[in-house]
Amino acid sequence: MTVMLRKIRLDAGLSVPALSRLSGVPVRTIEDIERKGDCRVSTAIRLADALQVTLDKLCRQEDKP
Repeated sequence: MTVMLRKIRLDAGLSVPALSRLSGVPVRTIEDIERKGDCRVSTAIRLADALQVTLDKLCRQEDKP
């Protein structure tokens, strides 16, 4: 989830604080998820909704070539 969250967030042109405001997930939590990759399902759902992507897209590893 680490790579995909950061990639999707940056592709959407959002900073961590902006995503925090949209999702209601604390900045520190988003930073931890981007660093470590693990989070609660409820948090992932809030982030996916804020980013307007499916939970599947958010949680999958980046596509392999």
